[in-house]
Amino acid sequence: MNQLKTFLLLLAVLTSTKTRVVKALRDPLDRPNFVLFFVDDLGYGDLGFTGHPTTSTPNIDKLAWNGKTLTTWYSGCSVCSCSRAALMTGRQYPRTGIREVLGVVDTLGLPLEEVTIAEQLKKVNYTTGIVGKWHLGQRLAYLPSNQGFDYYLGIPYSDDMGNGKETSCSGDRKSEDPQTEEQDKMKGKPRPPRDNDYAAWYLPLVYQEHNRTRIVEQPLDLTKLAQKYNHFATKFIEDNKDDPFFLYFPFSHVHTTSGNNNKWNSMPNKQYASCSFQNRTKRGAFGDALAEVDWMIGNVYETLQCLGLEENTIILFTSDNGPWTPQHYDGGSYGIFSGEYAGYPWTGKASTWEGGIRMPAFAHWKGQIEPFSRTSQTISSMDVFPTFSHLAGVPLPDGIVLDGRDMADILLQENGQSKHDFLFFYGFCNGYWPRTGVAAVRHGPYKAHFCTSPGLGAYERTPTKYDKYPLLFNVEEDPSETFPICDGNTLPENDPDARAAIERILRAYAMEKATFEYGKIPPLPPGPGEGKGHYGVCCNRSTNCSCESLWDDNFQSRLFNVGSAEHHARYHEHLGEENHMKDTV
Repeated sequence: MNQLKTFLLLLAVLTSTKTRVVKALRDPLDRPNFVLFFVDDLGYGDLGFTGHPTTSTPNIDKLAWNGKTLTTWYSGCSVCSCSRAALMTGRQYPRTGIREVLGVVDTLGLPLEEVTIAEQLKKVNYTTGIVGKWHLGQRLAYLPSNQGFDYYLGIPYSDDMGNGKETSCSGDRKSEDPQTEEQDKMKGKPRPPRDNDYAAWYLPLVYQEHNRTRIVEQPLDLTKLAQKYNHFATKFIEDNKDDPFFLYFPFSHVHTTSGNNNKWNSMPNKQYASCSFQNRTKRGAFGDALAEVDWMIGNVYETLQCLGLEENTIILFTSDNGPWTPQHYDGGSYGIFSGEYAGYPWTGKASTWEGGIRMPAFAHWKGQIEPFSRTSQTISSMDVFPTFSHLAGVPLPDGIVLDGRDMADILLQENGQSKHDFLFFYGFCNGYWPRTGVAAVRHGPYKAHFCTSPGLGAYERTPTKYDKYPLLFNVEEDPSETFPICDGNTLPENDPDARAAIERILRAYAMEKATFEYGKIPPLPPGPGEGKGHYGVCCNRSTNCSCESLWDDNFQSRLFNVGSAEHHARYHEHLGEENHMKDTV
């Protein structure tokens, strides 16, 4: 029976894609499709292809090995909103006016005057979709539909910025959980929320389609979130197979939730995964969540293969910032980028040590990018904007300062060179808030720190400033930043190359400070239903932003009926697993 089922499934796939393969034989360089995977709080040491011993990421690893590993990819910032502003615009985040992590009732967001990657690609008729965490403003005016995206499904901010819920995986009624009983009692009467806005209490799941917005559920069910994301992503690709598209997938995973620190939130861990991924890996709850990310990525790539699109699609994979190490087992690993010289353990997220800003990354493009290749050329997430613009054949916007550089040569050529002579990293020299000022710079093999501070979780420590000379490391020879060439006090006596590099760095640093222009976010007037205490995402304020889910079979069949059960089955059958995911949405 299983063999017959497999045969019929393959026959159906081959029949349905017969004409599509012909379509995919167009010139791969003619407005290629773009898929951008952006994992939340994932460290360099968290993946199989970067060396973690117990992580289970077979799909990610396979894509990396069959593409080009990018070993020196830097995020635009070491925290969420700022890194996304840099990614979306190709600009240093302070230029955009985004200077901190945006909250759930913030009145600000990425200015509408900024040109995003999606808006850039719309100029040459790309269809654009985003699934996952946006975190560039939760007000309707700032959501993805007003920033160039045709379709959106996701959480507007981090998944620890509100309470979610979990579906029981044991078959028991969830209300039998005493903590959930308490939570159920609190529905409609939650504690006084931040800024008197009840939208700050429950996590929303937002759907947008051409400027039409719906809140699908609030609070959302984190146990089934990946299934919804998977449906959206694979259906988006299938619906847009005949024309160029841009799919931006900023995962909500593997950022931690508020966990069980809150008596109204019954999450057993600060990590979450679907039932079939819980207790699956040797790495615990974090490993389970990461395995679910791997599963979603595998389904996206399998969809591209089935539709004959892999030769017309470039895939980029990276993370927004380093791991949130104070979360212990629920946080990630920065691997070799430990910042040993710092003398404190929190050198990941929210620091400009390598562990906070140097990300795992690869590029995959069948037929264009050499398999099993790698490069140590300096790359920034700000480079995505000019690179996608170049590959799509759309001119860069006039009158805009771009800090990103076209990295197409690095991706497509064996010896492509970085166009970053000096790559500056902003943040932390003025303390925790706001994150402004140059903290460090990468120049050739050297990394210079003008200021150092620990990451998120140790802000009681005073940042260390280096006023005379920068703290200097050769991070090609010393990626752990253990042995400084210059300690900030005296120039190295026996290293003329390092002395010359410091002189160049100081000149470039002075020029950067003298010419850099900080952006401001112009305030927007209140929109419909907005006002003091009413700026958060809320399904219905009369129920204190707690609503029954609109995500039913009818809603799914109209929007995301790509047949993901087939993807579940094929993926787990490939792994030789019979107990694959059956609780599809």
